[in-house]
Amino acid sequence: MSATSVTLEPAKWYDVTARDDNEACEQNYGRTFDINPCYSNGGTITVECGLCKQLMTIVSATLLDPQPEFS
Repeated sequence: MSATSVTLEPAKWYDVTARDDNEACEQNYGRTFDINPCYSNGGTITVECGLCKQLMTIVSATLLDPQPEFS
């Protein structure tokens, strides 16, 4: 699932692992990050590095079951 953005079921929560593949990002290059929960607004998930502001590579996305409920 290696891409900068991934299309999944819209309006669902996922457990996402993303990797920073930007060689110019000295602190995060090659690191992976777990984002849970991550919302697929419109069915698209993108993750941006907080330091270099470049899109990260989505390594995996697993639909959360059950889906979290927020109020």
